[in-house]
Amino acid sequence: MKKFIFKAVVAVGIAGFLISCNTGRDVTEITRFLIDSIQSQRVPDSRVAIFAIKAVQNGDTMLLTGKTTEKEALNELFQGLERQDIPFTDSILRLPDSNLGDHTWGLVTLSVANIRYSPSQSAEMATQALMGTPVKILQEDNGYFLIQTPDNYISWTESAGIAPIDQNRLQAWKSNERVIFTGDFGLVYSEPQKDSDPVSDLVSGGILEVDSNKGASRGFVPVILPDGRTGFIESSQCADFQKWLADRKEDPENLIRLAKRFTGRPYLWGGTSAKAFDCSGFTKTIYFMNGWILSRDASQQVNQGTEIDRTNLLAFIQPGDLLFFGRKATDEKPERATHVGMYTGDSFFIHCSGLVRINSLDSSRPEYKKYYTENLLHVKRILGTPSQPVTIRNHPWYN
Repeated sequence: MKKFIFKAVVAVGIAGFLISCNTGRDVTEITRFLIDSIQSQRVPDSRVAIFAIKAVQNGDTMLLTGKTTEKEALNELFQGLERQDIPFTDSILRLPDSNLGDHTWGLVTLSVANIRYSPSQSAEMATQALMGTPVKILQEDNGYFLIQTPDNYISWTESAGIAPIDQNRLQAWKSNERVIFTGDFGLVYSEPQKDSDPVSDLVSGGILEVDSNKGASRGFVPVILPDGRTGFIESSQCADFQKWLADRKEDPENLIRLAKRFTGRPYLWGGTSAKAFDCSGFTKTIYFMNGWILSRDASQQVNQGTEIDRTNLLAFIQPGDLLFFGRKATDEKPERATHVGMYTGDSFFIHCSGLVRINSLDSSRPEYKKYYTENLLHVKRILGTPSQPVTIRNHPWYN
């Protein structure tokens, strides 16, 4: 039904566009209108899917260039052009790029990989990914990979921070014994002793394979990093990955305990690790370490969970609920969530603004700031709701 409605809307839109065209049939304008219509309907968020198509007239045909991850949307475009009797040349890159061969998967090899909006060191940082995060590799460009992380976010990272693998290696990684790093910060040591040379650093949430070729040493676990390096991590700072997953509970106290442990950590635009956070990277990290995969940005996280009525809010809000702040809708601009925090109880919420801090919704408390109550847009409950995000346990890239 949705597909039929979408086709009808596009067809009616194009028909109306043709009728309104006083200068006759302009195939370039029709093609671009069709591209824009399909993009707005099928690929509205370019952070999680790509439909970047350009059209220029080349003689009697339309030359289509660009790239996409969305085969169905591309087929819709071709069918629309055929219905309008517009000949075209298809020069669109399908992602993953066939030049990658079988290595269209990867594992992050750094404690924290910086991921940017374009393939350049000077580009704005979009997000980060932790060691052992499985990713889809979509394209390679001059030392950078275009990747998709498990929350579906698409952006660029240096190829030095990714170990490309094929589907078979990914399956082996999922089947092998793994550990997750549960400390804040730590090291992979070259020997099972703390005064040995480091192999790498680690932060909360890093995932490594257990090295079955080496026997366990007292207080240390032998591990293999995603790029094949080997070493040892302290057993007190890690947990068996499958057991850790099984132990994740819908317990707001666990969320609050972890969130408060990060108090005072610095703000970093795009930060998504225990080293530094932005607002949504903070909530994402808290929930990840409790078993859930939230979307990346506040404007995406606001679409998850169940809406809580803000009338008499303090009577209904519960610890673990997410509070979203930002721009309210006007006649000129739509609503947009630009900040997020997590409710901890008794009017308080914890969030990352400059640093991880606690503020209050109660105007009688010293932690109160008027800005937050005036710009509160939504409160969403993640725990115990039918619309809660996917869990790590149920995500096919991890298990």
